[in-house]
Amino acid sequence: MRRLVRFILLFPLLTFGQTLDYESITTSKPIKVSGQVSASGVYYNSNQNESREPFTYFLQGALNVNIYSFSIPVSYSFSNQGEDLGYQLPFDFNRISLHPKYKWITGHIGQVNMTFSPYTLSGHQFTGAGVDLTPLGSFKISAMTGRLLKATNDDGDARTVPAYNRMGYGVKTSFEKERYKIGVIGFYAKDDINSIDSIPEVKNVLPQENLVVSAEGEVKLGSSFNLQAEYAATAITKDLRAEELENTEISPLTGIFKNRASTEYYNALRTRLGYSIGRVNVGIGYERIDPGYETLGAYYFNNDFENITLDASNSFFKDKLALAINVGYQRDDLDNLKANNTNRTVGSVNATLTLSERLTISGAYSNFSTFTNIKPNQFDEINDGDLLDEELENLDFRQLSQSANANINYILSNKETSRQNLSINYALNDVANEQGGIVRIGDASTFHNLNVGHSINFAERNLSISTAINGTYNTIGREESTTWGPTLGIGKYYFDKTLSTRISAGYNNANSAAAITQVTNLRGSASYTLLENHNFSLNAIQLFRSGGSNGNLNEFTATFAYNYAFGLKKPKIKLKKKDKIENDSIRIRYRKYDLEGLPIEITPVLLALPEKEGFAHVIKGEERRLNKLAEQLKETESKDKKVYKEIGIAYLKELDGYFDFAEFYNEKLFMAYRKLVVEAKEIDREIKYEYVLLTGKINSADKKDLEDLKKQSILEKRNEAHSKLLKSLIAWDLQLEDMENPEGELKKLKKRFTSRIYEMYTNEKSEVDIIKFIEIRLANLFHNMLNE
Repeated sequence: MRRLVRFILLFPLLTFGQTLDYESITTSKPIKVSGQVSASGVYYNSNQNESREPFTYFLQGALNVNIYSFSIPVSYSFSNQGEDLGYQLPFDFNRISLHPKYKWITGHIGQVNMTFSPYTLSGHQFTGAGVDLTPLGSFKISAMTGRLLKATNDDGDARTVPAYNRMGYGVKTSFEKERYKIGVIGFYAKDDINSIDSIPEVKNVLPQENLVVSAEGEVKLGSSFNLQAEYAATAITKDLRAEELENTEISPLTGIFKNRASTEYYNALRTRLGYSIGRVNVGIGYERIDPGYETLGAYYFNNDFENITLDASNSFFKDKLALAINVGYQRDDLDNLKANNTNRTVGSVNATLTLSERLTISGAYSNFSTFTNIKPNQFDEINDGDLLDEELENLDFRQLSQSANANINYILSNKETSRQNLSINYALNDVANEQGGIVRIGDASTFHNLNVGHSINFAERNLSISTAINGTYNTIGREESTTWGPTLGIGKYYFDKTLSTRISAGYNNANSAAAITQVTNLRGSASYTLLENHNFSLNAIQLFRSGGSNGNLNEFTATFAYNYAFGLKKPKIKLKKKDKIENDSIRIRYRKYDLEGLPIEITPVLLALPEKEGFAHVIKGEERRLNKLAEQLKETESKDKKVYKEIGIAYLKELDGYFDFAEFYNEKLFMAYRKLVVEAKEIDREIKYEYVLLTGKINSADKKDLEDLKKQSILEKRNEAHSKLLKSLIAWDLQLEDMENPEGELKKLKKRFTSRIYEMYTNEKSEVDIIKFIEIRLANLFHNMLNE
């Protein structure tokens, strides 16, 4: 297996040199060096906590070197945090890593981590090397090799974490098509039994060996269903010193893993069936992990449980309400070996309601119910002489837990000079232990929290002020406690916003049956940006606590940090290139486009078409064929001209649908504008007609009616305002060609709602609904422009 992994790792490096050619170097970008470095120091002083270091420093940074088509990112992190621990750990606090990249090849060298899947290699740090190969096409591969844990001898200190030197090797492969994806993962780790002097069995540290194989897949069923699944099998030897035995287990790994007396085999399975149409998403999932399942590629792993989950989400009322629901059932003790087993149901609801541009309400509720069944033990029954506890022993236990939170956010004012915001947050957590259907006094606890905050931002003065009041009410068993307190914060910018300052003060009063505690928290911070690249910051926190069982506390923490971001460009090195000859030039013609020149000249023109036509943001970030063709255009610039031309034509053909949409969008924008003008004229006519009738009524009356006079005054103001609006709307005088290449605020509006209109277009919404949607947005835009 080691030889196989090493071959896989070395193979791309061996072939790497074969991919370099003279033309690709001469047409690549100039050399660039960019990155950032940061240094920070933390000073800490307390009259109680003496275990924390008074001064700690951190050095961190990232460097990215681009040499022609190569990219070599380097990151590092150093600190004195672990220098004076006085005991040993099997990992390093200080880290440095390199991530060289060339086209679809990315390497990882140094102290790095990779993730293949939750059941195999999952975020475990290692010292070594890894590679991700993602060429164009269907096949992808990732691999790693390195030290997972360094050898650490047991020095007698109780805090020391002894470990054997552990090496790990992993490979992940996948084959992806448009409608399906399959993949296989292999991970192997083994401890070096001779890497430490003594075997610390007292601390339960034994030399181990582990092999995990996983198969995963995904398939689209029709246009709306999606099925995902992963199966993993692990074989783990708990003690390499155990004798070898003939394997009688039933497992996919029995034929490729050396079986010992301490070897165990486990399985894990996870699957999900999803349904999606429009904004409706529904999914049902199942997960089962055997008791004892373990992988040495993860730091921590839950096992011995079975999950069944159901999730659903949708939006209603023209996207004003978004709703998501999750329901699940979980049980443990799959092998029926524990003294008691537990099962629980889980339910949660999340909702967000946007009533207007100013008011948003969101909330969530979850309910957990855990049931524990005490199993009878015949030996306990025989030896039990207490007849008074029979009723108690026969009872099962249920723990009920529920939580809820609600948030109201309201923009009080949204002027250019000032912006005010009000927010209200409420949270509830409730836990109760039910025994025999009864919740006894003292077996329940409840937590209530309410926070009301107000903020105002004076844009012209670069000043912001925030205030808040926070209160909690707790009941734990038979005891009650309350905590409340206000907070005030003031922020200010100086020198064209290069200097940012903020001060805040908070006070909390906690009252319980045991004690009364008062806490005062003072904070101050300043951040200064020099020449755009240099940033200096200082943060200080002073905390005073009086009362309570732990005595008075006086704690001060100050952090100073410096950050420097840089980007250097070296002059482009001119290498002798072939003279351009007629045969190097190609011509691509499709619809109204006729492009001629070198591929490196045509590619930017093709890739700029989505932006030029106004739908670049529709395809941005989407896994569409157009984006894949764009990558192929770049890759084939220096290759066969015929292949490049075929891809270029395919790219333009793929744009067909977007061209049609662009024409459709421009037409509906113009129709919405014309409809807005017509309706504005009609409203203007109605206001004038009503005003004339009311004026005639007042003038012919012997006695003036106060209500009529008041209404006349209102109509007069409406008539003036609407006449002004109509004149401006007509003066806008937009034509169809103006919708193709709009300017100013209209351009922003068109770009903002392109994705939404495209979604309505693809879902075959009626033209009436689409025009109405655009008309409302145009009216809002016009009113805002008129009031400026």
